[in-house]
Amino acid sequence: MNCGVIRLSVLGVALTSIAGCGGSSGGGSGTGGTGGGNNNSTTVTYTINGGTPTAVATQIGSGSFTAATLNGGKLTLSLPSGTTNFAVAYVCPPLPSTEILETDEDVFEASSLDGVSFSGGCPSPVTGSATGNLTGTIDSSAISGASSLYIYVQNGSALGGGTGGVPISNFQLEAPTGTDRVELAVYSSDPNLYPQSYSLLAAKKFSNQAVPGQLNGGNTVVLGAADETTLEPITYNNVPAGYSAPATSALFQMDGNNTLGITSPANSAYPALPAGAVESGDHYLLYSTARSTLEPTEAVYAETNLTSAGPVSFTFPAAWSYAGPAAARWPSYDLSYTGFSGNKAGACNIVSMEWWAGSNVASVELISYVQVNASANYLNGSTTVAVPDLSGLSGFVAPPASGTSVSWGAGIYQGDYYCLEPLPSNTSATAVGNGGSYTAP
Repeated sequence: MNCGVIRLSVLGVALTSIAGCGGSSGGGSGTGGTGGGNNNSTTVTYTINGGTPTAVATQIGSGSFTAATLNGGKLTLSLPSGTTNFAVAYVCPPLPSTEILETDEDVFEASSLDGVSFSGGCPSPVTGSATGNLTGTIDSSAISGASSLYIYVQNGSALGGGTGGVPISNFQLEAPTGTDRVELAVYSSDPNLYPQSYSLLAAKKFSNQAVPGQLNGGNTVVLGAADETTLEPITYNNVPAGYSAPATSALFQMDGNNTLGITSPANSAYPALPAGAVESGDHYLLYSTARSTLEPTEAVYAETNLTSAGPVSFTFPAAWSYAGPAAARWPSYDLSYTGFSGNKAGACNIVSMEWWAGSNVASVELISYVQVNASANYLNGSTTVAVPDLSGLSGFVAPPASGTSVSWGAGIYQGDYYCLEPLPSNTSATAVGNGGSYTAP
């Protein structure tokens, strides 16, 4: 899990969904190594992938944030001898929308003890790729309980599409030109109609499919028993007293590119794709949540990344009760917690705040979101994570106006590594989280 992308993994989604937050974009993954430079300085690089941020700033040690400029999408920081801490802040522009425009400010606080090469990113719409039509007919009527059918295109640009209804006759899907992998997925209900539950019932793969072109050479694709999923058991350990029964969401990632849902929520088992629908490099991503029955925003989490389907056992950390930060335009969070087993070498401390910032001339809602990600090495024993005031720098988010309702989120995460993005293969991680709201003074 990327310690900076609290909302790009489902575990992270859970952390912020309890706080009523929207979608963050930035993040940081760390790679170890030794720094270079003159006078025993340490050189740290931070790469921002995807969209181009509208504002960037850096901080060395305990100094002030200063505006910075990307060079080929990268920042290079020189830490003087004896200084290990640094921070990178950037603002991701909102994606086009007819209803909501959200501006995301991400602050990444780390230490050279975490590594010297890091990365984050901003979302960006897929543009500039030539596309063509993929057409065909699919019959999944033999799959018991089928109610929706989706068509996923793997392509590196991660384009996907779908349409409901079983069977589908003469579908037409726009996809990148060339050859691509196409995955057909049959569900018990529509996976895109939140918050209803769904489960994958069958899947079928076509490799090296030409686009534009006809799926299966123009012959009707018929899904049958050989395409049906099988169930793998899930067990849970250390569920805190007074918490709900855990629920698990599962995803299937096609060799690091497009991702399709498998099930949500699941309790005791998840569906595994048939062997014919899986390729080398594919992953199963499973995320489990248990919530306090008295304080639903209080939750524990566990996640795992599997290269092949099999039984899964989740062990949750101890519960974490937190009433939230004192009301402030730029709050400070007390992330005191001793509930992780073992050391905290892979710990990340994540806080967020979000508020409605008004409407534009087109009556589109404007949302501001700020997230801070601090490593355990950066905090060096402290439990306080403060949201820095960067509003004095051009392009950074202004604070919420007095009287504004602010949603806050906080989470503490631990894995057997430093917050890598994505979660490394065949590893697991746990987290605790909480959220709520306050009125800005």
